[in-house]
Amino acid sequence: MKETARKTQPIVYAYLAPGILLIVCFLVVPIIQGFIYSLYNYNLASTAPKKFIGFKNFLNLVNDSKYIQTFGQTVFFVAFALFFEFLLGFLFALLLKQDFVGKQFLRGIMLLPWMMPQVVTAFTWSWILNGTSGVLNQILLKMGIITKNIEWLSTPGLALCVITFIDVWTFTPFVTLVLYAGLQGISQQLYEAATIDGAGVFQQIFHITMPMLKSSASVAFLMRSMMAIRTFDSVWIITRGGPAGTTELLGTYAYKKGLIGFNIGIGSAATTIIFFLSLLMSLRFIGVVLKKK
Repeated sequence: MKETARKTQPIVYAYLAPGILLIVCFLVVPIIQGFIYSLYNYNLASTAPKKFIGFKNFLNLVNDSKYIQTFGQTVFFVAFALFFEFLLGFLFALLLKQDFVGKQFLRGIMLLPWMMPQVVTAFTWSWILNGTSGVLNQILLKMGIITKNIEWLSTPGLALCVITFIDVWTFTPFVTLVLYAGLQGISQQLYEAATIDGAGVFQQIFHITMPMLKSSASVAFLMRSMMAIRTFDSVWIITRGGPAGTTELLGTYAYKKGLIGFNIGIGSAATTIIFFLSLLMSLRFIGVVLKKK
């Protein structure tokens, strides 16, 4: 058997080689190259030659009030998006666990926001929330709830809340799916025993359901954290970071600095920070998964 394993090893490596090569070329190399660029004063809009400056680009970011504002907005976005996604996801998961007419249909409908491409979702919400001809304003005006159009996407303060709402609408189905899968693994006998002991519905949720969902919730939380930190598509399509930078997130900031402002050094430093934040989440995610096993 060992002889057979030795003979098949070259074939296994041959099948793995194309995938590994693609990962190295399109993932590992760009990450390393981005980190190297972050150590240089490299501006394509300038005639000055590329110059090694060490970690000065990172210091410039820390001292940039605009970047600090963007970082704070990203923390706000991630925190509130995850809070509402898990609150609603947990409630929907509990609902789907019950038996009722139309359960299969509801489960399919609930997955639609997550299954739709983010570009399509972003354009759809841009149309719905348009300040002059948006569907939402037209409905509210006809119902008499508002007397004039609301600029949902161009009002400072309100725009970031709207962006957060769109993220919640998009990814709550994902959290629901993970938590629902976790609920399926909880033995019904635990609830039956708790009922016999006189435990109410809320007591069962707090003392059985929530503790038993800890592993599934941890996995979902870490995965969503990694995705939320890297959010770019929806924000760029809907607001491009406006108005006045009030919906700017780390992803759009890095894009503007590196690919629009041609400051490759600063842009690379900003993306490197995003990478290390995601890496920390990834390592934590791997730790949770291994501990679960």
